[in-house]
Amino acid sequence: MDIIALEKKRLEWSLRTFTEATPMGSLQKAKEEIKEIEDDITNDIKNPVEYADAIMCIFDVAARMGISAEDVMIAYEEKLAVNMKRTWKKNSNNSYSHIKS
Repeated sequence: MDIIALEKKRLEWSLRTFTEATPMGSLQKAKEEIKEIEDDITNDIKNPVEYADAIMCIFDVAARMGISAEDVMIAYEEKLAVNMKRTWKKNSNNSYSHIKS
């Protein structure tokens, strides 16, 4: 599956459909989608559609800020390499943070 091609298709549709959307509006929608994922986790519901919705919203925010899907995925790869070299600590809420040096 080519995520870049799929995102280009989604973005073309989004720009035609949501003509007055803004980066902040898309970010607010992403927060709603994250809340739906949170509710699913609380209720032990596994629904990949909600994750897809959240990813689409985040890509929409980026695109409306002038950041392409290609740029996001390049940064993703670069950030993964950085994160893999870091030392991590567990937080009290079961999340993790890198140890700042």
